[in-house]
Amino acid sequence: MNERYYINIIIRKIEKKLNWKNVSGWTDNEFRKLSLLISEETNISISPQTLKRLFGKIKYKDDYTTQTATKNALARFLKYADWDTFVRNEAHSIHKVTNFLKSKGFIGAANLKVLMISFAIFMVIAFLLVIAKQKSKRIIFKANDITGIAPHTVSFNYDISKYKNKDVYIDFDQNEAEDSFKGELLDIRRTLINHCFETPGFFNVRISSGGKIIASTKIHVLSEGWNSFYFNDDNFILRKFVFGLEKQVHNIINDGILYISHKELSNQGFNGNTVYYLEHLLYKDFHVSADSCEFEVKYKNSKDIGGISCYDVEFRLIGENGIASVILVQKGCYRWSEITIGEKHLNGKYNDLSFLNADLSSWNVMKIVLENKSARIINNGDTIFSCQYNQLLGQIKGIRFETKGSGAFDYVRLSNNSGKILFIDDFNN
Repeated sequence: MNERYYINIIIRKIEKKLNWKNVSGWTDNEFRKLSLLISEETNISISPQTLKRLFGKIKYKDDYTTQTATKNALARFLKYADWDTFVRNEAHSIHKVTNFLKSKGFIGAANLKVLMISFAIFMVIAFLLVIAKQKSKRIIFKANDITGIAPHTVSFNYDISKYKNKDVYIDFDQNEAEDSFKGELLDIRRTLINHCFETPGFFNVRISSGGKIIASTKIHVLSEGWNSFYFNDDNFILRKFVFGLEKQVHNIINDGILYISHKELSNQGFNGNTVYYLEHLLYKDFHVSADSCEFEVKYKNSKDIGGISCYDVEFRLIGENGIASVILVQKGCYRWSEITIGEKHLNGKYNDLSFLNADLSSWNVMKIVLENKSARIINNGDTIFSCQYNQLLGQIKGIRFETKGSGAFDYVRLSNNSGKILFIDDFNN
């Protein structure tokens, strides 16, 4: 058997382990995610580009394989000692089959070579048939200019001709969390749709049919510095808010803190005499993995600076594949507290989150520490919550703060697990 034969086998085994869709339907996101998973499990780094060439996503050479270190990493990812062990194991499996057939008198030694060749041909044909079947089901869905500064228009190319008897929708990921709206109906006669993202964010744009997602892509819309928004629409379920430009607040940082007072809001035409929230966001490529970082923020929120009863403060790290978020609340109000770490989500309505009570009237320091799929929430030096999680968050794409009323932030820092500061903002001019 040649090396490409065994590479095709290990690709199928990796698909099975991950329980993802067929590799023919993978996007850049899957290859980046696999690169990170392999690095974490084997301490060997394989670039997404190398994986694309090896998995046949990028046309390179017909006989392209890869370096021994890369093959060893793939084997170790499947819990084999190295590539040679994996090959011997697969060859042994074939050898056991042939020995069984020989013992039963189905083949003689003279026909063994013919059988092996026939088996190899059968496997190649089966592999090609699977690929052909997957391609026949595939749709074309591609976004151009997936990163840009807000406002940013993205062109989405699509071909849904295979769904001529079904409705296909596109969801630009800009609806309220509990909104069941399934998106905009795509015109099967067209192949292009443009969408303008007016505000910063990291959006998972999906197309679906019959309630099933059939393709997706991520769009990163960057902010120029911090953007602040005012809103008074309550949404306590997932705390995912979407704003219109009319809700953007102009913030002048002139005192070393990120803070917008009642007076400043009134001067800009916003109603400070109702229950309102302020959210401050920064979207950029931080070049920091959310799964191995320390996020530190100094904050406060109280009546004397413009906070509203049951004061709260939310801190959110937005990763490529998930978020790390915590909502701390005034003592006695922990019903409104929340924690989300990857696939883990707890809210104060159905869980005892009384440990998220805090005295918000004075300055506090909150940390979210993430390492080796474990998370710790630390407030003023005390670890108040810890958990394990499975869904890797990926690279950090954004930071969001939210307060009920006018809370304040003195600084924010992002460090790696070795303590090296990779991003800092103390809100000075």
